[in-house]
Amino acid sequence: MAITRVEINDFLVFKGEFATELGPGVNVFIGANGTGKTTLLKCLYAATDTLKCKTSRYFSATERDDSDDDVLITRVHASYGHDKEVFSPIAVFLSPSDSLTKSVDEFPAPGDEISHLSYVKEKNDERYSFNSQGPNMKSKSIMIPATEMLSHSKGFLALCNEWKMPFDQTQIDILAKAQLPETHEVKLNAASALEKIKTIIGGDVVYEDDTFYILKSNGEKVSFSLEASGYKKLGLLWKLLRNGLLENGTILLWDEPENSLSPEIVPVLVDILLELSRNGVQIIVATHSELLASYFAVSRIEGDVVMFASLYKDGEQIKVDFSDRFDLLEPNRLTEEPVKLYMKQIDKGLGGNV
Repeated sequence: MAITRVEINDFLVFKGEFATELGPGVNVFIGANGTGKTTLLKCLYAATDTLKCKTSRYFSATERDDSDDDVLITRVHASYGHDKEVFSPIAVFLSPSDSLTKSVDEFPAPGDEISHLSYVKEKNDERYSFNSQGPNMKSKSIMIPATEMLSHSKGFLALCNEWKMPFDQTQIDILAKAQLPETHEVKLNAASALEKIKTIIGGDVVYEDDTFYILKSNGEKVSFSLEASGYKKLGLLWKLLRNGLLENGTILLWDEPENSLSPEIVPVLVDILLELSRNGVQIIVATHSELLASYFAVSRIEGDVVMFASLYKDGEQIKVDFSDRFDLLEPNRLTEEPVKLYMKQIDKGLGGNV
């Protein structure tokens, strides 16, 4: 499964109509604060999370006139988290996959349990309610929020379930995914990445007694709460890989992956994400790091699909510039400030005002 296009209409920071294309490989979104990068990731996660519904939710779907290969899923009414936000204006175009099939002539009855989400055409403006708990409804989207959560694992999910704690749903979900059991065998597309991460963090990530640790190569076991912030970020990626969640057809949404990483680790992370994209994982990241975006631009090889998008405000409306060239984005906030700093250094060196 891969997202090919997203449309948002009058939702939070997205005033009026907003639309952008996405590539099947790596997609890097940049932009100033308040231009909707995190909101966009959450919208995409909310829409794709629909495919593994735990409870009855409402959907509608319409056929695209310009393509028989894409599917449009519209979230017409769904609660997301304990605050009951409604994501009605979000539409996401998905490429077909084994877990998303066309069946325009068969309409499941409301409440029917199904093993996959069928492609349903609107009929007399009806809305169909699916209780999709079948065995094949495995989640195909993962969002890593900017906030590190594994350090807070002790009793966290139990508290949220019992007391409905007002945490962002993405924070709850990522902790739940990290706590899943490991696969019996390491998948081929994860083996190389696991070794690269292990070399940096100095060991394997283990989950014991509701707590995450890094089991160092020398036998020392260090709790996540005592580890370096950058190691915790890579440790989370290690756990998702080891749990078998980043497989072919998965969509990985990552908000500011560069947070807490020292510069020399950034190219390693980029290489891992590019390798995952070559194995069928669609990567969508939001970043404030010129270093991260630039490494995606220079580290890709022939056959890699890497796209860049700059979100910016035009009055009250959010617009986007989309390109396969990072250096051609306009505007590009990540490159503008280093240039301003360089010019200021030149001016200071020439005796200008500080």
